[in-house]
Amino acid sequence: MKISKEARRVARQLMKATVKDGRVDPAVVRLVVGRLKESKPRGYLGMIAAYGRLVRLELEKSHAVVESAIALNDDTRSAVEFDLQKKYDGKLTVEYQVQPELIGGMRVRVGSDVWDGSVKGRLERLRERIG
Repeated sequence: MKISKEARRVARQLMKATVKDGRVDPAVVRLVVGRLKESKPRGYLGMIAAYGRLVRLELEKSHAVVESAIALNDDTRSAVEFDLQKKYDGKLTVEYQVQPELIGGMRVRVGSDVWDGSVKGRLERLRERIG
């Protein structure tokens, strides 16, 4: 679906009202979507789509996904969380996932930031260099 410039502008304005103290307020999100569905202004589906995308991106900024080949022990988890909280001003939730295909090491995603220290990632980068 193509979203109009007006729908994007309205979605950005709604997003400003949604973020309180640097966090997305879920109650405001439900209220905004409910009001849009109820009043059905022109292009409201595009507004909801654009608004949903902005909310998702904002939530991803405060959520870290740490993937490793094996389950991390408590000391390693604490060290990783400490470093991430320091880098992102203590506003992160951290989720751990075991991905055996990484072979070794870990990959960390926070929003659009990705740090790939996995063996699989290193092998792929080496393959790209060699051609």
